[in-house]
Amino acid sequence: MAWSYTNLVIEIIAGLLGSHAAATAVREYGFGAFGHTMAGALGGAFSGCFLQRLVATTVTASGGLNEPTELENAILQALAGAISGGILMLLVGFIKHSTDARP
Repeated sequence: MAWSYTNLVIEIIAGLLGSHAAATAVREYGFGAFGHTMAGALGGAFSGCFLQRLVATTVTASGGLNEPTELENAILQALAGAISGGILMLLVGFIKHSTDARP
């Protein structure tokens, strides 16, 4: 699968949604809507730039490459963006919470 800007946009938007979902699930580590949006966009952009080809790579049992359909590719890219956006938001939230708790 070739790298494309469409997949990058899918991952950035999914990263935004994933970061806000993670912020809703773990409220004590939240740091504001703007911060969640920036963390999600950065997480999705990182995933879209560096992990885009790896996400859609599937190998069959015989060792051959299995090309996903367009719908499967969009779903895989959206999941990768949402997960990376959520992880980055939680990581920043944990760091911010631990530095705020120190005397």
